[in-house]
Amino acid sequence: MSGDARVGSTSRRWEIALACAAAALVLAAVAVAAFVAVPPTIANLSSEVSDGSDPTDLGDASVVVPADWVVTRHSEDAITVRTPDGALRASLESVDERPGDVVAAAAGDPRSELLASGLTAVHVDLDDGGVVAGVGEPDAAPSVRVTVQVSPAEGAEPAAYRSAIGDLLEGIRR
Repeated sequence: MSGDARVGSTSRRWEIALACAAAALVLAAVAVAAFVAVPPTIANLSSEVSDGSDPTDLGDASVVVPADWVVTRHSEDAITVRTPDGALRASLESVDERPGDVVAAAAGDPRSELLASGLTAVHVDLDDGGVVAGVGEPDAAPSVRVTVQVSPAEGAEPAAYRSAIGDLLEGIRR
C-alpha cells in the first residue's frame, strides 16, 4: 500500500468521526429542546379559557372563573387558574375541612368575610402578596381551599391584584 492511500484513509476516518460527533450534538440539542418544550405543551392541552359565566365543577362545589382566565383541571376536586397576564395563579381544591381550618397553618391573622353568595371566606394575607383562603359554610365541612400566588411584572404591586382575588372568591358556589 502506498503512503498516499493511508493518508486518504486516515482523513476519511476523521471526516466520519466528525460527522458522527456533529450528529450526536444535533440529537442532544433536539432532546434538550423537547425536554424544555413538551411539559408546558402537555399542560396546556388540558387548559381552557373561561368565558366568565359557565361554572367549573370543583368536587361538590363550583366556581365561576373570571372571563379570559386560563383554567387547568388537575382532578375532579382540583383546578389551577391564572390571569391572562400570568401574574396571578391560584390553586383551588375541594377539601373536607371547615374554612377556618383551611387557613389555620398559614402565618398571619385570619380575617373572615361574608360573600355575596352567603358563603364565608376566611383568609390570611401572605407577606409576598399571596393569599390562603377557605370558602364555605362557616362551621361546616367541606370547603374550597384557595391558594393564590402573585408575581407581578417589575414595578407593579401585588396589591393591584386584590380585586381579582376578590372576584375569584366571589365566584365560588356550593
